[in-house]
Amino acid sequence: MKKFFKYLLSLGLLLSVQAKADLANVSGGFNLTETDEFHYDASVDGTKTPAQVAVDHIKRLGGKHVELNVRARMITGTGTEIVPVTKPADRADEAKRMIRLMKYIKEQGMTVGIRPIFFVVGPNGEFPYYQIMPDGHRKHWWHGNIQPVDPDRWFDSFRTYLDVYITIANIGKADEFTIGAELYSMTVGIEDQWQEYQYGFPGRWLALLRYVKMKLPRAMLMYDINFTDDSNTSGGFQKSGGELERWRYRLVDLANPTDPEELKIWQDLVQFWRELDGIGIDMYRSLASRGQVPPTNYNDLVKLLRQRADSYASQLDTAWTEISLVTEVEKKLYFKEIGYRSVQNGFIDPFTFADNDPRVNIMHQAAAYDAFFGAFWDAKWPWLGGVFFWDVSVDPSKHTGKDSGFSPMNKKQTEEVILKRFK
Repeated sequence: MKKFFKYLLSLGLLLSVQAKADLANVSGGFNLTETDEFHYDASVDGTKTPAQVAVDHIKRLGGKHVELNVRARMITGTGTEIVPVTKPADRADEAKRMIRLMKYIKEQGMTVGIRPIFFVVGPNGEFPYYQIMPDGHRKHWWHGNIQPVDPDRWFDSFRTYLDVYITIANIGKADEFTIGAELYSMTVGIEDQWQEYQYGFPGRWLALLRYVKMKLPRAMLMYDINFTDDSNTSGGFQKSGGELERWRYRLVDLANPTDPEELKIWQDLVQFWRELDGIGIDMYRSLASRGQVPPTNYNDLVKLLRQRADSYASQLDTAWTEISLVTEVEKKLYFKEIGYRSVQNGFIDPFTFADNDPRVNIMHQAAAYDAFFGAFWDAKWPWLGGVFFWDVSVDPSKHTGKDSGFSPMNKKQTEEVILKRFK
Protein backbone atom coordinates (compact mmCIF):
# COMPACT_ATOMS: atom_id res chain seq x y z
CA MET A 1 0.00 0.00 0.00
CA LYS A 2 2.90 2.37 0.74
CA LYS A 3 4.21 1.82 -2.79
CA PHE A 4 0.73 2.64 -4.11
CA PHE A 5 0.68 6.09 -2.48
CA LYS A 6 4.38 6.67 -3.23
CA TYR A 7 3.62 6.21 -6.91
CA LEU A 8 0.74 8.68 -6.80
CA LEU A 9 2.83 11.28 -5.02
CA SER A 10 5.69 10.74 -7.46
CA LEU A 11 3.53 12.09 -10.25
CA GLY A 12 4.19 15.51 -8.80
CA LEU A 13 0.67 16.75 -9.35
CA LEU A 14 -0.61 19.30 -6.88
CA LEU A 15 -4.19 18.63 -5.82
CA SER A 16 -5.31 22.21 -5.94
CA VAL A 17 -8.84 23.43 -5.33
CA GLN A 18 -10.42 24.05 -8.72
CA ALA A 19 -13.85 25.06 -9.89
CA LYS A 20 -16.25 22.18 -9.37
CA ALA A 21 -16.84 20.13 -12.50
CA ASP A 22 -20.05 20.99 -14.28
CA LEU A 23 -21.83 18.14 -16.06
CA ALA A 24 -24.83 20.32 -16.90
CA ASN A 25 -23.90 20.27 -20.59
CA VAL A 26 -23.30 16.54 -20.70
CA SER A 27 -26.06 15.15 -22.87
CA GLY A 28 -25.38 11.45 -22.84
CA GLY A 29 -22.85 8.79 -22.05
CA PHE A 30 -22.24 5.21 -21.03
CA ASN A 31 -21.09 3.09 -18.13
CA LEU A 32 -17.84 1.40 -19.12
CA THR A 33 -17.42 -1.93 -17.35
CA GLU A 34 -14.39 -4.17 -16.99
CA THR A 35 -14.00 -7.90 -16.40
CA ASP A 36 -11.46 -10.06 -14.61
CA GLU A 37 -9.68 -10.55 -17.93
CA PHE A 38 -10.10 -7.16 -19.60
CA HIS A 39 -9.26 -4.09 -17.52
CA TYR A 40 -9.41 -0.30 -17.70
CA ASP A 41 -6.20 0.82 -19.40
CA ALA A 42 -4.75 2.96 -22.17
CA SER A 43 -1.69 2.09 -24.19
CA VAL A 44 1.69 3.71 -23.65
CA ASP A 45 3.02 2.62 -27.07
CA GLY A 46 0.22 3.76 -29.39
CA THR A 47 -1.47 0.37 -29.81
CA LYS A 48 -5.00 0.81 -28.50
CA THR A 49 -6.24 -1.34 -25.65
CA PRO A 50 -9.72 -2.91 -25.64
CA ALA A 51 -10.78 -0.16 -23.23
CA GLN A 52 -9.66 2.54 -25.66
CA VAL A 53 -11.51 0.81 -28.51
CA ALA A 54 -14.66 0.82 -26.37
CA VAL A 55 -14.19 4.52 -25.53
CA ASP A 56 -13.78 5.31 -29.23
CA HIS A 57 -17.06 3.53 -29.95
CA ILE A 58 -18.79 5.50 -27.20
CA LYS A 59 -17.55 8.69 -28.84
CA ARG A 60 -18.87 7.57 -32.25
CA LEU A 61 -22.29 7.05 -30.66
CA GLY A 62 -22.24 10.66 -29.47
CA GLY A 63 -21.35 9.90 -25.86
CA LYS A 64 -19.87 12.80 -23.93
CA HIS A 65 -19.36 11.10 -20.57
CA VAL A 66 -17.79 7.80 -19.49
CA GLU A 67 -18.54 6.31 -16.08
CA LEU A 68 -15.92 3.87 -14.75
CA ASN A 69 -17.47 1.28 -12.43
CA VAL A 70 -15.01 -0.15 -9.92
CA ARG A 71 -16.04 -3.17 -7.89
CA ALA A 72 -15.92 -4.68 -4.43
CA ARG A 73 -17.55 -7.54 -2.54
CA MET A 74 -19.39 -7.77 0.78
CA ILE A 75 -19.40 -11.24 2.34
CA THR A 76 -23.03 -12.08 3.26
CA GLY A 77 -25.79 -9.55 3.84
CA THR A 78 -24.85 -9.02 7.49
CA GLY A 79 -21.10 -8.63 7.04
CA THR A 80 -19.12 -5.51 7.89
CA GLU A 81 -16.26 -5.54 5.38
CA ILE A 82 -16.24 -4.10 1.86
CA VAL A 83 -13.38 -5.81 0.00
CA PRO A 84 -12.22 -4.37 -3.34
CA VAL A 85 -12.05 -6.89 -6.17
CA THR A 86 -8.53 -5.66 -6.94
CA LYS A 87 -6.05 -7.26 -4.55
CA PRO A 88 -3.91 -4.90 -2.42
CA ALA A 89 -0.71 -5.91 -4.22
CA ASP A 90 -2.28 -4.99 -7.58
CA ARG A 91 -3.75 -1.60 -6.65
CA ALA A 92 -0.74 0.48 -7.68
CA ASP A 93 -0.97 -1.08 -11.14
CA GLU A 94 -4.73 -0.49 -11.20
CA ALA A 95 -4.16 3.18 -10.35
CA LYS A 96 -1.69 3.59 -13.21
CA ARG A 97 -4.04 1.89 -15.66
CA MET A 98 -7.09 3.91 -14.63
CA ILE A 99 -5.23 7.21 -14.73
CA ARG A 100 -3.95 6.44 -18.23
CA LEU A 101 -7.47 5.66 -19.40
CA MET A 102 -8.95 8.74 -17.72
CA LYS A 103 -6.38 10.88 -19.51
CA TYR A 104 -7.30 9.25 -22.81
CA ILE A 105 -11.03 9.84 -22.23
CA LYS A 106 -10.40 13.51 -21.54
CA GLU A 107 -8.24 13.79 -24.66
CA GLN A 108 -11.31 12.68 -26.64
CA GLY A 109 -13.21 15.69 -25.30
CA MET A 110 -15.32 13.68 -22.86
CA THR A 111 -15.82 13.88 -19.12
CA VAL A 112 -15.17 10.95 -16.81
CA GLY A 113 -16.61 9.72 -13.53
CA ILE A 114 -15.72 6.99 -11.04
CA ARG A 115 -18.49 4.93 -9.50
CA PRO A 116 -17.47 2.50 -6.73
CA ILE A 117 -20.07 -0.28 -6.38
CA PHE A 118 -20.13 -3.61 -4.57
CA PHE A 119 -21.95 -6.92 -4.69
CA VAL A 120 -23.10 -9.19 -1.88
CA VAL A 121 -21.73 -12.72 -2.13
CA GLY A 122 -22.06 -15.80 0.04
CA PRO A 123 -19.42 -17.23 2.39
CA ASN A 124 -17.96 -19.21 -0.52
CA GLY A 125 -18.38 -16.49 -3.11
CA GLU A 126 -21.88 -17.52 -4.22
CA PHE A 127 -23.57 -14.92 -6.43
CA PRO A 128 -26.40 -14.16 -6.36
CA TYR A 129 -26.54 -15.03 -2.68
CA TYR A 130 -29.64 -16.59 -1.10
CA GLN A 131 -29.97 -17.50 2.56
CA ILE A 132 -32.62 -19.57 4.36
CA MET A 133 -33.78 -17.38 7.23
CA PRO A 134 -34.92 -18.58 10.71
CA ASP A 135 -38.59 -18.30 9.69
CA GLY A 136 -37.93 -20.57 6.71
CA HIS A 137 -38.15 -18.07 3.87
CA ARG A 138 -35.41 -17.78 1.24
CA LYS A 139 -33.89 -14.30 1.31
CA HIS A 140 -32.04 -12.81 -1.62
CA TRP A 141 -29.29 -10.55 -0.28
CA TRP A 142 -28.10 -7.70 -2.45
CA HIS A 143 -26.48 -4.33 -1.78
CA GLY A 144 -29.87 -2.62 -1.38
CA ASN A 145 -31.06 -4.67 1.62
CA ILE A 146 -27.90 -5.33 3.63
CA GLN A 147 -28.01 -5.37 7.44
CA PRO A 148 -24.43 -5.20 8.76
CA VAL A 149 -24.19 -6.45 12.34
CA ASP A 150 -21.93 -3.50 13.18
CA PRO A 151 -23.02 -0.45 11.12
CA ASP A 152 -20.19 1.72 12.49
CA ARG A 153 -17.59 -0.75 11.31
CA TRP A 154 -19.38 -1.07 7.95
CA PHE A 155 -19.15 2.69 7.34
CA ASP A 156 -15.47 2.67 8.27
CA SER A 157 -14.82 -0.16 5.80
CA PHE A 158 -16.89 1.51 3.09
CA ARG A 159 -14.95 4.76 3.50
CA THR A 160 -11.67 2.84 3.24
CA TYR A 161 -12.94 1.35 -0.03
CA LEU A 162 -13.83 4.80 -1.36
CA ASP A 163 -10.41 6.15 -0.31
CA VAL A 164 -8.65 3.90 -2.84
CA TYR A 165 -10.58 5.47 -5.71
CA ILE A 166 -10.79 9.00 -4.27
CA THR A 167 -7.01 9.18 -4.69
CA ILE A 168 -7.25 7.96 -8.29
CA ALA A 169 -10.10 10.40 -8.94
CA ASN A 170 -7.93 13.27 -7.70
CA ILE A 171 -4.86 12.37 -9.74
CA GLY A 172 -6.92 11.49 -12.81
CA LYS A 173 -8.99 14.69 -12.47
CA ALA A 174 -12.34 12.94 -12.42
CA ASP A 175 -15.25 15.23 -13.24
CA GLU A 176 -17.68 13.20 -11.14
CA PHE A 177 -17.50 10.75 -8.24
CA THR A 178 -20.28 8.55 -6.88
CA ILE A 179 -20.22 8.11 -3.10
CA GLY A 180 -22.78 5.31 -3.05
CA ALA A 181 -25.32 3.54 -5.24
CA GLU A 182 -28.61 1.81 -4.44
CA LEU A 183 -27.79 1.34 -0.75
CA TYR A 184 -31.46 1.47 0.18
CA SER A 185 -31.32 -0.01 3.71
CA MET A 186 -28.33 2.13 4.68
CA THR A 187 -29.68 5.48 3.43
CA VAL A 188 -33.43 5.68 4.09
CA GLY A 189 -34.07 2.31 5.69
CA ILE A 190 -36.37 -0.62 5.01
CA GLU A 191 -38.38 -0.88 8.20
CA ASP A 192 -40.29 -4.02 7.27
CA GLN A 193 -36.95 -5.84 6.93
CA TRP A 194 -34.68 -4.07 9.43
CA GLN A 195 -36.73 -2.61 12.25
CA GLU A 196 -33.69 -1.85 14.40
CA TYR A 197 -32.52 0.83 11.94
CA GLN A 198 -35.78 1.66 10.17
CA TYR A 199 -34.67 5.15 9.10
CA GLY A 200 -31.26 4.17 7.76
CA PHE A 201 -28.24 6.33 8.60
CA PRO A 202 -28.65 9.79 7.02
CA GLY A 203 -26.22 11.39 9.48
CA ARG A 204 -23.44 8.98 8.53
CA TRP A 205 -24.00 9.70 4.83
CA LEU A 206 -23.87 13.44 5.43
CA ALA A 207 -20.55 13.04 7.25
CA LEU A 208 -19.21 10.81 4.47
CA LEU A 209 -20.25 13.33 1.81
CA ARG A 210 -18.43 16.13 3.61
CA TYR A 211 -15.35 13.93 3.99
CA VAL A 212 -15.27 13.17 0.25
CA LYS A 213 -15.83 16.86 -0.57
CA MET A 214 -12.67 17.74 1.33
CA LYS A 215 -10.79 15.14 -0.70
CA LEU A 216 -12.38 15.96 -4.08
CA PRO A 217 -13.23 19.68 -3.99
CA ARG A 218 -13.44 20.03 -7.78
CA ALA A 219 -15.46 16.90 -8.60
CA MET A 220 -19.24 16.68 -8.83
CA LEU A 221 -20.42 14.32 -6.07
CA MET A 222 -23.50 12.16 -6.46
CA TYR A 223 -25.45 9.42 -4.73
CA ASP A 224 -27.39 7.05 -7.01
CA ILE A 225 -30.96 6.03 -6.09
CA ASN A 226 -32.67 3.09 -7.73
CA PHE A 227 -36.03 3.56 -9.42
CA THR A 228 -37.55 0.10 -9.88
CA ASP A 229 -40.86 -1.73 -9.87
CA ASP A 230 -40.46 -2.63 -6.18
CA SER A 231 -43.33 -1.32 -4.06
CA ASN A 232 -43.29 0.53 -0.74
CA THR A 233 -46.16 1.00 1.68
CA SER A 234 -46.65 4.70 2.37
CA GLY A 235 -49.57 5.87 4.50
CA GLY A 236 -51.34 2.55 4.05
CA PHE A 237 -51.00 2.59 0.25
CA GLN A 238 -48.54 0.67 -1.88
CA LYS A 239 -46.57 2.65 -4.43
CA SER A 240 -43.93 1.40 -6.82
CA GLY A 241 -40.62 3.14 -7.39
CA GLY A 242 -38.12 1.25 -5.25
CA GLU A 243 -35.60 3.32 -3.30
CA LEU A 244 -36.71 6.60 -4.88
CA GLU A 245 -40.23 6.25 -3.51
CA ARG A 246 -38.79 5.63 -0.03
CA TRP A 247 -36.66 8.78 -0.36
CA ARG A 248 -39.74 10.77 -1.39
CA TYR A 249 -41.74 9.30 1.49
CA ARG A 250 -39.04 10.11 4.07
CA LEU A 251 -38.38 13.63 2.80
CA VAL A 252 -41.93 14.71 1.94
CA ASP A 253 -44.59 12.64 3.71
CA LEU A 254 -42.65 12.49 6.98
CA ALA A 255 -41.38 16.09 6.87
CA ASN A 256 -40.85 18.02 10.10
CA PRO A 257 -41.70 15.27 12.62
CA THR A 258 -42.41 16.34 16.19
CA ASP A 259 -40.23 13.70 17.83
CA PRO A 260 -36.76 15.27 18.41
CA GLU A 261 -34.85 12.13 17.42
CA GLU A 262 -36.86 11.66 14.23
CA LEU A 263 -36.52 15.38 13.45
CA LYS A 264 -32.73 15.13 13.61
CA ILE A 265 -32.77 12.13 11.25
CA TRP A 266 -35.03 13.97 8.80
CA GLN A 267 -32.88 17.12 8.94
CA ASP A 268 -29.76 15.07 8.22
CA LEU A 269 -31.45 13.49 5.20
CA VAL A 270 -32.57 16.89 3.91
CA GLN A 271 -29.08 18.31 4.35
CA PHE A 272 -27.52 15.31 2.62
CA TRP A 273 -29.80 15.91 -0.37
CA ARG A 274 -28.99 19.62 -0.37
CA GLU A 275 -25.22 19.13 -0.29
CA LEU A 276 -25.07 16.58 -3.09
CA ASP A 277 -24.08 18.14 -6.42
CA GLY A 278 -26.49 15.96 -8.37
CA ILE A 279 -28.73 12.94 -7.90
CA GLY A 280 -28.17 9.75 -9.83
CA ILE A 281 -31.10 7.55 -10.79
CA ASP A 282 -30.70 3.88 -11.67
CA MET A 283 -33.90 3.14 -13.55
CA TYR A 284 -35.02 -0.40 -14.22
CA ARG A 285 -38.78 -0.28 -14.84
CA SER A 286 -40.95 -2.66 -16.84
CA LEU A 287 -42.33 -1.05 -19.97
CA ALA A 288 -44.94 -3.81 -20.41
CA SER A 289 -46.50 -6.60 -18.35
CA ARG A 290 -45.91 -10.32 -18.43
CA GLY A 291 -48.60 -11.94 -20.51
CA GLN A 292 -48.85 -9.03 -22.93
CA VAL A 293 -48.23 -10.00 -26.53
CA PRO A 294 -45.94 -7.30 -27.97
CA PRO A 295 -46.73 -5.93 -31.44
CA THR A 296 -44.51 -7.22 -34.22
CA ASN A 297 -44.44 -3.81 -35.91
CA TYR A 298 -41.65 -1.60 -34.54
CA ASN A 299 -43.58 1.67 -34.40
CA ASP A 300 -46.55 -0.02 -32.74
CA LEU A 301 -44.23 -1.57 -30.16
CA VAL A 302 -42.61 1.78 -29.36
CA LYS A 303 -46.06 3.32 -29.00
CA LEU A 304 -47.08 0.60 -26.53
CA LEU A 305 -43.88 0.89 -24.45
CA ARG A 306 -44.10 4.68 -24.50
CA GLN A 307 -47.34 4.59 -22.48
CA ARG A 308 -45.59 3.05 -19.47
CA ALA A 309 -42.48 5.20 -19.95
CA ASP A 310 -44.60 8.38 -19.93
CA SER A 311 -46.19 7.24 -16.67
CA TYR A 312 -42.78 6.80 -15.06
CA ALA A 313 -41.67 10.22 -16.29
CA SER A 314 -44.75 11.76 -14.71
CA GLN A 315 -44.12 9.91 -11.43
CA LEU A 316 -40.51 11.08 -11.39
CA ASP A 317 -41.50 14.67 -12.15
CA THR A 318 -44.05 14.69 -9.31
CA ALA A 319 -41.54 13.22 -6.85
CA TRP A 320 -38.85 15.71 -7.94
CA THR A 321 -41.24 18.64 -7.55
CA GLU A 322 -42.35 17.52 -4.08
CA ILE A 323 -38.78 16.96 -2.88
CA SER A 324 -37.65 20.30 -4.32
CA LEU A 325 -40.42 22.15 -2.47
CA VAL A 326 -39.56 20.50 0.84
CA THR A 327 -35.76 20.76 0.58
CA GLU A 328 -35.94 24.22 -1.03
CA VAL A 329 -33.34 23.27 -3.62
CA GLU A 330 -33.64 22.13 -7.23
CA LYS A 331 -31.31 19.28 -8.12
CA LYS A 332 -30.36 17.98 -11.51
CA LEU A 333 -31.17 14.33 -12.13
CA TYR A 334 -28.77 12.07 -14.00
CA PHE A 335 -29.76 8.62 -15.17
CA LYS A 336 -26.62 6.85 -14.01
CA GLU A 337 -27.95 3.44 -15.02
CA ILE A 338 -30.65 2.74 -17.58
CA GLY A 339 -30.64 -0.15 -19.99
CA TYR A 340 -32.39 -3.09 -21.54
CA ARG A 341 -30.99 -6.41 -22.70
CA SER A 342 -31.25 -7.33 -26.37
CA VAL A 343 -33.55 -10.27 -25.69
CA GLN A 344 -37.15 -11.16 -26.31
CA ASN A 345 -39.27 -8.96 -24.02
CA GLY A 346 -36.15 -7.45 -22.44
CA PHE A 347 -38.28 -4.44 -21.51
CA ILE A 348 -40.14 -6.54 -18.90
CA ASP A 349 -38.53 -6.78 -15.44
CA PRO A 350 -35.15 -5.44 -16.61
CA PHE A 351 -33.97 -5.29 -12.96
CA THR A 352 -34.29 -9.09 -12.64
CA PHE A 353 -32.65 -9.59 -16.01
CA ALA A 354 -31.45 -13.12 -15.21
CA ASP A 355 -35.05 -14.31 -15.63
CA ASN A 356 -35.52 -12.73 -19.07
CA ASP A 357 -36.23 -14.81 -22.15
CA PRO A 358 -32.72 -15.66 -23.50
CA ARG A 359 -33.63 -15.33 -27.20
CA VAL A 360 -31.77 -12.43 -28.83
CA ASN A 361 -34.08 -9.67 -30.08
CA ILE A 362 -32.41 -6.43 -31.13
CA MET A 363 -35.70 -4.82 -32.14
CA HIS A 364 -37.08 -5.19 -28.62
CA GLN A 365 -33.98 -3.51 -27.18
CA ALA A 366 -34.15 -0.68 -29.70
CA ALA A 367 -37.85 -0.11 -29.06
CA ALA A 368 -37.24 0.11 -25.30
CA TYR A 369 -34.49 2.71 -25.87
CA ASP A 370 -36.80 4.62 -28.21
CA ALA A 371 -39.65 4.66 -25.69
CA PHE A 372 -37.32 5.85 -22.92
CA PHE A 373 -35.87 8.63 -25.08
CA GLY A 374 -39.34 9.75 -26.11
CA ALA A 375 -40.63 9.99 -22.55
CA PHE A 376 -37.56 11.53 -20.91
CA TRP A 377 -35.11 13.01 -23.43
CA ASP A 378 -37.46 14.41 -26.07
CA ALA A 379 -39.76 15.84 -23.38
CA LYS A 380 -36.95 18.19 -22.24
CA TRP A 381 -37.69 17.90 -18.53
CA PRO A 382 -35.99 20.81 -16.73
CA TRP A 383 -34.49 18.52 -14.09
CA LEU A 384 -32.76 16.17 -16.54
CA GLY A 385 -29.00 16.60 -16.52
CA GLY A 386 -27.86 13.53 -18.44
CA VAL A 387 -28.37 9.91 -19.41
CA PHE A 388 -25.61 7.30 -18.98
CA PHE A 389 -26.62 3.91 -20.39
CA TRP A 390 -25.69 0.52 -19.00
CA ASP A 391 -23.36 -0.72 -20.39
CA VAL A 392 -20.37 -0.89 -22.71
CA SER A 393 -17.85 -3.57 -21.76
CA VAL A 394 -14.12 -3.49 -22.38
CA ASP A 395 -14.42 -7.18 -23.31
CA PRO A 396 -14.22 -7.39 -27.15
CA SER A 397 -16.37 -10.54 -27.17
CA LYS A 398 -19.32 -8.39 -26.11
CA HIS A 399 -19.00 -6.09 -29.13
CA THR A 400 -20.22 -8.57 -31.74
CA GLY A 401 -23.74 -7.14 -31.99
CA LYS A 402 -25.16 -10.64 -31.58
CA ASP A 403 -25.02 -11.06 -27.82
CA SER A 404 -28.00 -10.98 -25.44
CA GLY A 405 -26.51 -8.44 -23.03
CA PHE A 406 -27.25 -4.81 -22.21
CA SER A 407 -24.62 -3.40 -24.56
CA PRO A 408 -25.93 -1.52 -27.63
CA MET A 409 -22.57 -1.82 -29.39
CA ASN A 410 -22.81 -2.88 -33.04
CA LYS A 411 -26.54 -3.52 -32.69
CA LYS A 412 -27.50 -1.41 -35.66
CA GLN A 413 -31.13 -0.71 -34.79
CA THR A 414 -30.34 0.26 -31.19
CA GLU A 415 -27.36 2.38 -32.21
CA GLU A 416 -29.52 4.30 -34.68
CA VAL A 417 -31.92 5.20 -31.86
CA ILE A 418 -29.03 6.45 -29.73
CA LEU A 419 -27.37 8.41 -32.54
CA LYS A 420 -30.64 10.15 -33.32
CA ARG A 421 -30.56 11.75 -29.85
CA PHE A 422 -26.90 11.88 -28.84
CA LYS A 423 -25.44 13.33 -32.03
